[in-house]
Amino acid sequence: MRIIVAGWLRYAGDESTCAEIITTGRDHILAAREEKGCLAYTWAVDPIDPGVIQVYEEWESEKDLLQHFADPPYADMRAHLEQWEITGFGVQLYGAGMPEAVYADDGWPRKEIFGVTLEG
Repeated sequence: MRIIVAGWLRYAGDESTCAEIITTGRDHILAAREEKGCLAYTWAVDPIDPGVIQVYEEWESEKDLLQHFADPPYADMRAHLEQWEITGFGVQLYGAGMPEAVYADDGWPRKEIFGVTLEG
């Protein structure tokens, strides 16, 4: 089962704080992307609220994510993020089945998702 990690971190400071955190955290992001089972790993400044970093990760399995948490690069990444004042966060784990395409062959969003069709 694939694992999705998604959520947000809110930081004190001005509009440049989150951009600085991401820019100076580039090596941590790259290290995570090189880990076994990492399919996606990114931090992004929220385009509406620049005091928030949006987090997205995708891992091939629970074991791969647990190994990520146990490896030294994860501790280094946490130490990096904790250099600034975190004022709130909400990060969740999601188990996902096999991925399916959002768009149909014609380039438009699918009319059915996992067997459910919009009525009317």
